[in-house]
Amino acid sequence: MATMPVPSSQRLNAFQSPRRSCTHCGSEEIHRQRPRGIIERHVARTFHFFPYWCADCDRRCYLRYRPSQG
Repeated sequence: MATMPVPSSQRLNAFQSPRRSCTHCGSEEIHRQRPRGIIERHVARTFHFFPYWCADCDRRCYLRYRPSQG
């Protein structure tokens, strides 16, 4: 089975991450935040979910961290 090559404009380098979006409004204008409190720190460390803040809807959401495949 042949695979289609990915155009260089769509490839990610080591410093880019796949686009994530807000779970509430779907915006891609989200920013990772530090975990607040001991519960969030344990959840982040154990299950790899980290808090993100959405600039469009001004809400906080939790997204799973996926390290880049190298």
